[in-house]
Amino acid sequence: MPDFESRNLDDAESLARLAELLHPTKAARTEAKARGRRRAAAGLVAAPAPAPAGQPGPLLQPA
Repeated sequence: MPDFESRNLDDAESLARLAELLHPTKAARTEAKARGRRRAAAGLVAAPAPAPAGQPGPLLQPA
């Protein structure tokens, strides 16, 4: 990932960028959840793979 090459960023900038990616703000998390829900409602989310033979089905059911 070129963002984290040492020639592009100093230590403070790279740590701030990494923290931004690994620990998004509450607003970013809320936006991502809403985007995922819109995609699911539109049918853009891939269907879950079927369980292998002999394995129990998923314990969680869609709401």
